[in-house]
Amino acid sequence: MSIAQQLIRFSVVVAVGLALVGCGGGGPRRVIVKGRVVEGGKPLELKGDQFKAGAIGVEVTFYPIDTAGKVDQTKQSYGTRIREDGTFQLDGELGKGIPVGKYKVALRFSDPMYRTPKGQGDRWEGKFALDKTPFSFDVQDASKEIVIDVSTGGGAAPSGTPGQGPQPPAKPAGG
Repeated sequence: MSIAQQLIRFSVVVAVGLALVGCGGGGPRRVIVKGRVVEGGKPLELKGDQFKAGAIGVEVTFYPIDTAGKVDQTKQSYGTRIREDGTFQLDGELGKGIPVGKYKVALRFSDPMYRTPKGQGDRWEGKFALDKTPFSFDVQDASKEIVIDVSTGGGAAPSGTPGQGPQPPAKPAGG
Protein backbone atom coordinates (compact mmCIF):
# COMPACT_ATOMS: atom_id res chain seq x y z
CA MET A 1 0.00 0.00 0.00
CA SER A 2 1.37 3.41 -0.92
CA ILE A 3 1.94 6.24 1.56
CA ALA A 4 -0.87 8.23 -0.06
CA GLN A 5 -3.33 5.35 0.49
CA GLN A 6 -2.18 4.99 4.11
CA LEU A 7 -2.69 8.73 4.71
CA ILE A 8 -6.18 8.57 3.21
CA ARG A 9 -7.08 5.56 5.39
CA PHE A 10 -5.68 7.26 8.48
CA SER A 11 -7.61 10.46 7.69
CA VAL A 12 -10.86 8.51 7.29
CA VAL A 13 -10.32 6.69 10.60
CA VAL A 14 -9.59 9.98 12.40
CA ALA A 15 -12.63 11.69 10.84
CA VAL A 16 -14.95 8.83 11.83
CA GLY A 17 -13.51 8.81 15.35
CA LEU A 18 -14.03 12.54 15.75
CA ALA A 19 -17.58 12.27 14.43
CA LEU A 20 -18.39 9.53 16.94
CA VAL A 21 -16.98 11.57 19.83
CA GLY A 22 -18.94 14.63 18.74
CA CYS A 23 -22.20 12.67 18.48
CA GLY A 24 -21.79 10.81 21.73
CA GLY A 25 -24.69 12.58 23.42
CA GLY A 26 -22.71 12.70 26.63
CA GLY A 27 -23.57 14.74 29.63
CA PRO A 28 -26.51 14.66 31.99
CA ARG A 29 -30.06 13.92 30.89
CA ARG A 30 -31.97 17.17 30.38
CA VAL A 31 -35.62 18.16 30.49
CA ILE A 32 -37.51 21.28 29.50
CA VAL A 33 -39.29 22.51 32.62
CA LYS A 34 -42.84 23.82 32.34
CA GLY A 35 -44.73 25.37 35.18
CA ARG A 36 -46.90 28.14 36.49
CA VAL A 37 -46.86 30.63 39.31
CA VAL A 38 -50.18 30.90 41.14
CA GLU A 39 -51.57 32.87 44.05
CA GLY A 40 -54.24 31.08 46.05
CA GLY A 41 -54.57 28.52 43.27
CA LYS A 42 -55.31 31.19 40.64
CA PRO A 43 -52.78 32.12 37.94
CA LEU A 44 -50.57 35.05 38.81
CA GLU A 45 -51.50 37.32 35.93
CA LEU A 46 -49.39 40.20 34.76
CA LYS A 47 -50.91 42.65 32.32
CA GLY A 48 -50.40 46.09 30.94
CA ASP A 49 -47.94 48.02 28.87
CA GLN A 50 -45.20 47.94 31.50
CA PHE A 51 -45.34 44.12 31.57
CA LYS A 52 -45.25 43.91 27.78
CA ALA A 53 -42.28 46.27 27.69
CA GLY A 54 -40.42 44.07 30.18
CA ALA A 55 -40.36 46.67 32.96
CA ILE A 56 -42.55 44.56 35.26
CA GLY A 57 -42.16 40.83 35.51
CA VAL A 58 -41.58 37.79 37.65
CA GLU A 59 -38.24 36.07 37.30
CA VAL A 60 -38.05 32.36 38.13
CA THR A 61 -34.56 30.98 38.76
CA PHE A 62 -33.66 27.31 39.36
CA TYR A 63 -30.50 26.72 41.42
CA PRO A 64 -29.10 23.16 41.54
CA ILE A 65 -28.77 21.79 45.07
CA ASP A 66 -26.73 18.97 46.53
CA THR A 67 -28.02 16.10 48.69
CA ALA A 68 -27.80 18.32 51.80
CA GLY A 69 -30.11 20.90 50.17
CA LYS A 70 -27.37 23.47 49.70
CA VAL A 71 -26.90 25.33 46.43
CA ASP A 72 -24.16 23.70 44.35
CA GLN A 73 -22.02 26.67 43.31
CA THR A 74 -20.14 24.53 40.78
CA LYS A 75 -23.26 24.09 38.65
CA GLN A 76 -25.11 26.56 36.47
CA SER A 77 -28.41 28.13 37.50
CA TYR A 78 -31.23 28.60 34.97
CA GLY A 79 -33.78 31.37 34.82
CA THR A 80 -36.68 32.75 32.83
CA ARG A 81 -39.57 35.19 33.19
CA ILE A 82 -43.19 34.16 33.54
CA ARG A 83 -45.62 34.88 30.74
CA GLU A 84 -48.68 37.10 31.02
CA ASP A 85 -50.83 34.13 32.11
CA GLY A 86 -48.45 33.08 34.90
CA THR A 87 -46.88 30.16 33.03
CA PHE A 88 -43.20 29.67 32.34
CA GLN A 89 -40.96 27.39 30.34
CA LEU A 90 -37.32 26.85 31.15
CA ASP A 91 -35.53 25.74 28.00
CA GLY A 92 -32.00 25.71 29.38
CA GLU A 93 -28.93 25.84 27.18
CA LEU A 94 -29.60 25.75 23.46
CA GLY A 95 -33.24 24.82 24.10
CA LYS A 96 -32.30 21.32 25.30
CA GLY A 97 -33.56 21.73 28.86
CA ILE A 98 -31.84 21.70 32.23
CA PRO A 99 -30.09 18.72 33.83
CA VAL A 100 -32.40 16.52 35.89
CA GLY A 101 -31.94 16.88 39.62
CA LYS A 102 -32.99 18.84 42.66
CA TYR A 103 -33.33 22.61 42.51
CA LYS A 104 -34.14 25.49 44.83
CA VAL A 105 -36.41 27.94 43.05
CA ALA A 106 -36.15 31.67 43.71
CA LEU A 107 -38.67 34.28 42.54
CA ARG A 108 -38.37 38.02 42.08
CA PHE A 109 -41.27 40.32 41.18
CA SER A 110 -39.52 43.19 39.39
CA ASP A 111 -41.31 46.51 39.38
CA PRO A 112 -39.31 49.73 39.02
CA MET A 113 -42.21 51.70 40.53
CA TYR A 114 -42.25 49.63 43.74
CA ARG A 115 -39.80 50.79 46.37
CA THR A 116 -39.06 49.48 49.83
CA PRO A 117 -37.08 51.37 52.46
CA LYS A 118 -34.02 49.54 51.10
CA GLY A 119 -34.76 50.80 47.57
CA GLN A 120 -35.37 47.36 46.07
CA GLY A 121 -37.80 46.95 43.19
CA ASP A 122 -39.09 43.54 44.32
CA ARG A 123 -42.81 43.55 45.18
CA TRP A 124 -42.24 40.45 47.31
CA GLU A 125 -39.41 42.23 49.17
CA GLY A 126 -37.05 39.28 48.93
CA LYS A 127 -39.49 36.78 50.47
CA PHE A 128 -38.65 34.27 47.72
CA ALA A 129 -34.97 35.19 47.26
CA LEU A 130 -32.48 32.32 47.12
CA ASP A 131 -31.59 32.52 50.82
CA LYS A 132 -35.27 32.56 51.90
CA THR A 133 -37.21 30.61 49.30
CA PRO A 134 -39.35 27.71 50.53
CA PHE A 135 -39.55 26.26 47.01
CA SER A 136 -37.51 23.27 45.91
CA PHE A 137 -38.31 20.62 43.33
CA ASP A 138 -36.88 17.37 42.04
CA VAL A 139 -36.94 17.85 38.27
CA GLN A 140 -37.00 14.45 36.57
CA ASP A 141 -39.69 14.42 33.89
CA ALA A 142 -40.57 17.02 31.25
CA SER A 143 -44.22 15.93 31.23
CA LYS A 144 -44.71 17.00 34.87
CA GLU A 145 -45.81 20.60 35.45
CA ILE A 146 -44.35 22.52 38.39
CA VAL A 147 -46.80 24.72 40.30
CA ILE A 148 -45.48 27.44 42.59
CA ASP A 149 -48.10 28.97 44.92
CA VAL A 150 -46.82 32.27 46.31
CA SER A 151 -49.77 32.70 48.69
CA THR A 152 -48.84 29.66 50.75
CA GLY A 153 -45.10 30.00 50.40
CA GLY A 154 -45.07 26.42 49.13
CA GLY A 155 -45.11 24.62 45.86
CA ALA A 156 -46.86 21.62 44.47
CA ALA A 157 -45.29 18.43 43.33
CA PRO A 158 -44.97 18.18 39.60
CA SER A 159 -48.35 16.76 38.54
CA GLY A 160 -48.53 13.03 39.09
CA THR A 161 -45.20 12.83 40.89
CA PRO A 162 -45.80 12.05 44.56
CA GLY A 163 -43.01 12.96 46.91
CA GLN A 164 -41.17 15.20 44.49
CA GLY A 165 -42.66 18.55 45.43
CA PRO A 166 -41.30 21.17 47.75
CA GLN A 167 -38.71 20.10 50.23
CA PRO A 168 -38.45 21.70 53.68
CA PRO A 169 -35.67 24.25 53.97
CA ALA A 170 -32.38 22.83 55.18
CA LYS A 171 -31.96 23.21 58.93
CA PRO A 172 -29.09 25.48 59.96
CA ALA A 173 -26.03 23.73 61.31
CA GLY A 174 -26.16 23.30 65.07
CA GLY A 175 -29.87 24.06 65.31
